[in-house]
Amino acid sequence: MAFYVLILKEKEDEIGVNYRFGPHEDRLGSLWIDKFSGEVKELQETPEQNSQAFFQRAAAKVWQHWKKGSFPEKTCWAS
Repeated sequence: MAFYVLILKEKEDEIGVNYRFGPHEDRLGSLWIDKFSGEVKELQETPEQNSQAFFQRAAAKVWQHWKKGSFPEKTCWAS
């Protein structure tokens, strides 16, 4: 089964970054990543049946970028 998660930066400040994520631009949840620790928190679930699968993949991708010191405007998880 193919899996795609769109991840869009919503806002950024000196402490963390908010991202919107989900299968489509009109069906997004949100997460926050701490710039210093890399901790990721889900702020809002995607309106999908398997919302945790979307969050887990989005969190993993954002965390990979954090490890490189990057907070892109747009990224995705695709498998």
